[in-house]
Amino acid sequence: MRTWGTQPLSDLANKIRNTMPQDKPATLTPQQSADIVAYLLQVGKFPAGPADLGADEAALKQVTFLAAPVPAAPTQTARNAPQGPSFPPSANLAQLMRGMLFPTSNLIFNVQTNDPGARKKSDLPSGTSGFSWVDWGADIYPPWELVDYAALAIAEAAPLLLTPGRRCENGKPVPVDQPDWVKFTLEMAEAGRVAYKASQSRNQEVVSDATNQLSESCLNCHVVYRDKPGAKPGDPSNKAARCVK
Repeated sequence: MRTWGTQPLSDLANKIRNTMPQDKPATLTPQQSADIVAYLLQVGKFPAGPADLGADEAALKQVTFLAAPVPAAPTQTARNAPQGPSFPPSANLAQLMRGMLFPTSNLIFNVQTNDPGARKKSDLPSGTSGFSWVDWGADIYPPWELVDYAALAIAEAAPLLLTPGRRCENGKPVPVDQPDWVKFTLEMAEAGRVAYKASQSRNQEVVSDATNQLSESCLNCHVVYRDKPGAKPGDPSNKAARCVK
């Protein structure tokens, strides 16, 4: 209910049709996918409608789950319960970006010019080329799944930008207490979720459109905290001024 509570049944039916079963995706007919959704609703004891659930896209868009309930406020006991372990930052901001968010974002941007559905193992470069983030794991996982994983990695890794105590590459503290930094971080996490939903369509054009939101979420933060004027010889990008307005 948390995931699908506000989405039309067409989204769930399309996810099933495009990505399932995992060992042979995109082999179900629209009606088979709708039948699976109907079965899920029946097992979940949702009230039945006056007619069988059909495969018509427009009709499925008219049906939504009930909105997910708002979680109750934590009790006093829960608020006083021992907290889990904390994890202080190991990487500075540049290392985090270059190790996680930058390569995974590029894997998604690559969909703009390369259709994962059209790639075959024989398309992979020979062992003469260097390591490629776009091709990693492609001889193990289907290319579209790699796009899924990249989008989810962005959604999961973005909150690490708010870890207290993290430093910028220049030694300045990451401005985790600044409202705009929090806003930019939330935008990045949301862009990852949007990219994942787009990837579930298994449609190159849909994912290409979703990259606009990912690009904008990066740019909004870069304009304020990364791309700085006043460069000097030896420091052409003015790294010394990053992480401050």
